[in-house]
Amino acid sequence: MRGDTFIRELKHQGGYELKRAYFTHANRESAYKATLSMFEREQKLDFIYACSTDIAFGVVDALRDLGKEQVVVNGWGGGDAELEALKAGELDFTVMRMADDTGIAMAEAIKLDMEDREVPKVYSGDFKLLTKQDSAERINQLQQRAFRYSDR
Repeated sequence: MRGDTFIRELKHQGGYELKRAYFTHANRESAYKATLSMFEREQKLDFIYACSTDIAFGVVDALRDLGKEQVVVNGWGGGDAELEALKAGELDFTVMRMADDTGIAMAEAIKLDMEDREVPKVYSGDFKLLTKQDSAERINQLQQRAFRYSDR
């Protein structure tokens, strides 16, 4: 399951307990319906872990309709829509990929392969934690850094 390490660490580090797991069709509508179903079964939820952007937005839509905006919801990746939702206070936090760093890492791996050198098994760009408390200025600075070569 995507995010198992995160779920395990929430329990270990934060004392949270997973109450339910829902498998959706990884789209906004199915996440919306799953969130409504969650609240039919369990009224006392303070955090819903979303493992994709579309799921996060489906959860946010349902929470708004239920009047449960105080429930914490995470984003997934820090794309443009998530960053706007953070600025608006709709998402609580996300882990933003420094996307161009990942592109650089991939280019370096290709170069190593072309030189018949050993290619790392795992490579990635940097990630930054952003919350709805972060200023628009900080979010914009990280967005510029994340897409400094791809000019998004």
